[in-house]
Amino acid sequence: LDDHARNVTKKYVKEGEKRNRHQQPPQSSSLPVINFLSIDVEGHDFDVILGAAQTLKRTECLEFEYNWMGMWTKQTLKDAVTLLFDAGFTCYFAGTDKLWRITDCFVEDLYSFRTWSNVACVHAERVPEIAVKMESIFKRTLADKNFKPYIKKE
Repeated sequence: LDDHARNVTKKYVKEGEKRNRHQQPPQSSSLPVINFLSIDVEGHDFDVILGAAQTLKRTECLEFEYNWMGMWTKQTLKDAVTLLFDAGFTCYFAGTDKLWRITDCFVEDLYSFRTWSNVACVHAERVPEIAVKMESIFKRTLADKNFKPYIKKE
């Protein structure tokens, strides 16, 4: 993670430590599973993800926005996808009937390209049938000879 992300992470850890001294959160097993978590906070999506470690432990699928606004000017998609991969998620750029895997598909242009994008992630161990379906859509996207990913050349 870059320096800003480390600082944000430290902030959330410190806030969590303060909260835990005064009030113990409920056991995660008593909390419901989150089937789909949608994060849309106008450029602060990665901050939410950084602060959602406990929530991600019970999340099956999530979607967030990636763009050039807010904290995305200092944070990277690569760091977000790596953090989510470490939590068991596989992430894709999401389009209409198209998915483009960005987890374990390291193409530097994909991580540095900043446009308004939705990123959809699935936890394969929790919902393997959805993970298989998403990977199938990704493979279909790759096979589509008419599909041209939009990569803006600087």
